[in-house]
Amino acid sequence: MAATFNWYQYNGAATAETSLGTGGNLVNFKANDTAGTAQYDTNPITAGANSMLIYLKGAWGGTFNKIDNLQFWQSTAFSPATGLSIYWLTNGTNAYAAPSTATTVAANAVPTSDPAAENIYIGGTAAGSLAAAGKSDYVPLQLRTTTAAAAGDTSLAEFTLQYDES
Repeated sequence: MAATFNWYQYNGAATAETSLGTGGNLVNFKANDTAGTAQYDTNPITAGANSMLIYLKGAWGGTFNKIDNLQFWQSTAFSPATGLSIYWLTNGTNAYAAPSTATTVAANAVPTSDPAAENIYIGGTAAGSLAAAGKSDYVPLQLRTTTAAAAGDTSLAEFTLQYDES
């Protein structure tokens, strides 16, 4: 038995769902509300501004008994990281709101090491789990910059979603 995994991004007022695949350069932070890596070069985030909020979900399929204990963190930072910070909503959320550059949803800095305990919910609760194909709660992320951020493209930042499967 083995579960399959896929990332999804949600955007727009009506939660358009875009499959991002399983890994690699899946999404770019940008100043507009589009999914994936498209249009980041024509919608840059200027130093001192915030990206549009992005909503991700982890999705599982295949055959498994249980998926739970979702742990999310930024495993590799930008280099250089001066003036760049990633924020999120701790534990995720099962409520979606149309993305904006406001900082009211993604209020906490993303952990930069394994949190050692669940920090993304399933079904809006810490006790949530999957026994069949399904998805995590939304993981809202936002890139915030200061005026110290370097001009041009940033390096790649990596994020890890670890989970228990039985």
